[in-house]
Amino acid sequence: MKWFPMLRRSPVVSADERSWTTDEVAALAEAVRRAPSAYDTQPWSLRMHGRTATLRLRPMAELVRQDPEGRDRRMSCGSAVANLVVAMRGLGWATDVSWDDESDGEATMIGTHRQHPTAVDRDRWQAIARRVDFRRAFTDRPIPHLARAAVLDASTTQATWVDGAVEEHALARLLGYAARADHDDSNYQQELGVWIAPIAGDGLSTDVPDLERIAQWLTPESVLVFSTITDNPRDHLQVGEAAERAWLEATRLGLAASVLAQPLRLPEVRFGFRDELGLDGVPQLLMRVGYPAAIPMPRTIRRQSNALAD
Repeated sequence: MKWFPMLRRSPVVSADERSWTTDEVAALAEAVRRAPSAYDTQPWSLRMHGRTATLRLRPMAELVRQDPEGRDRRMSCGSAVANLVVAMRGLGWATDVSWDDESDGEATMIGTHRQHPTAVDRDRWQAIARRVDFRRAFTDRPIPHLARAAVLDASTTQATWVDGAVEEHALARLLGYAARADHDDSNYQQELGVWIAPIAGDGLSTDVPDLERIAQWLTPESVLVFSTITDNPRDHLQVGEAAERAWLEATRLGLAASVLAQPLRLPEVRFGFRDELGLDGVPQLLMRVGYPAAIPMPRTIRRQSNALAD
């Protein structure tokens, strides 16, 4: 009897079992590269293998003075995680996210299985490339209630709009206090200037604005406050995720935004604002949102990605 060797066939790998393709790895790395970060420092490292991405917070010597407690670095890292998850879902992968509680900031994201992306998933992924830090005047067009609700829902954390003259004056008073407290910090004064003074047409002034001027600038604005239950490093990562999700949803809806965190570094401002607005948590980040007056929108220049794929 003659024995014939059995024909060997390559095992069939299902879509749920395969690794990310080269194009998918490149798309995910690009999404992380476009995440907002303090002074565009991108204070994270990204490593991808198979269908797993690990993003770690890394120390940045150049931020020691501007960010001594690491709050901005952690928020930046959280925003990068948000972009990565949004991109994974846009590419058609269900995502499992876990944070390492033993580290200052490390997240692992796994593409668990193929999942057909919804239209919103795809739109949010595309919004990553369109999102910009908009430091100009908005139009007078009010944001519809449904759009405001959608931005809040996308954040999936504690966030609230600053509404009414009382809350606007409370915000103006605390921003003015923060400006006076950091009067000698020219970097901060410039950041505050471009955030609250676009309507006045002078975003580079380092003069400390008075209460009435700040309140006047804030009146036509829609300002979102992101809060956390406590005030620890994990909360800073969480608020970075939440703010980026809200920012991408705003972009998807044709809105623009910019963020400001520095005044809330001061404990008296954080807790004073909490008490003034009756918030349950600790305010960590402010975001102004509206319809952009400048078309086309300015583009943000990003440094090259430091992602590694095994």
